[in-house]
Amino acid sequence: MGNYNSDPMSSLRPSTFLGSALFVFYCTAVGVYLLLRPWTSGVGGGGWTASGFFRGFVSGLGLVHLFAGASDLKVLSRQLSQDDPPAGRIHP
Repeated sequence: MGNYNSDPMSSLRPSTFLGSALFVFYCTAVGVYLLLRPWTSGVGGGGWTASGFFRGFVSGLGLVHLFAGASDLKVLSRQLSQDDPPAGRIHP
């Protein structure tokens, strides 16, 4: 009795790549927004949202998102470079 799919990870590969790419996009977009939005004009009408501490906290969350996206992009690029065969070599 043969196994229909000898490599179960091959069917998950496109979805894993798509999920990682979407995560990188999400982290980058939200990170840039959270980093810049508190310092633009018209944010907060006063009170604690206009505080420099609150603005710094929100910008810090943006930096965390950017760092997470950059580290996941690094892992994703390593995986893609390992999967590509070197030039001149043919996979059997």
